[in-house]
Amino acid sequence: MYATVRSVLRAGAAAIAICTVPAIAAAQQPVPLDPVRVTATSRAEQFEAEAAALPTMMKEFKKAAGLYERAAEARTPQDAARATNLRQAAYHRYYAGDTRAGGRLMERAAQQSAATGDVALAANAYIDAALIANERAETDRALDLGRKAELLVNSPLLDEAQRAGLLGRIAGWHQVAMASQQK
Repeated sequence: MYATVRSVLRAGAAAIAICTVPAIAAAQQPVPLDPVRVTATSRAEQFEAEAAALPTMMKEFKKAAGLYERAAEARTPQDAARATNLRQAAYHRYYAGDTRAGGRLMERAAQQSAATGDVALAANAYIDAALIANERAETDRALDLGRKAELLVNSPLLDEAQRAGLLGRIAGWHQVAMASQQK
């Protein structure tokens, strides 16, 4: 009987081994992974990282602006970060001395923000674009951009703190616009 139990246990162990070998072998097989795809967002993030890594010296602003523009273009029109990239590019172009490109990019940032529903950023970008246009003595354009910001202040999407901040900026914009008209 001892030999029979032993034989049955051996047979059972052999059966278990036979059944588990395919599972172990399958577990050891390399699992094919999906190929890594470079997406627009990852390219945009790469451009942002390159721009952020640049020294904050005036001579690097033009290069940083170009990288932020490339980041914006790498994003889809529905991506809210696109407006932020355009705004960063606008600031860098402006401070690099290219006020025309800075103003154009700031207006694009405002339009992009409005298109994606970020009313606060759109209004702020319109005010910035108006200030740049005013500095460039483009009075009609500056007034038009300022009016767009004023219209956005009444949006129900803004909370009271955002509205108050924008009203303060608009009041400052009015002072700048009036001072330039008196010249």
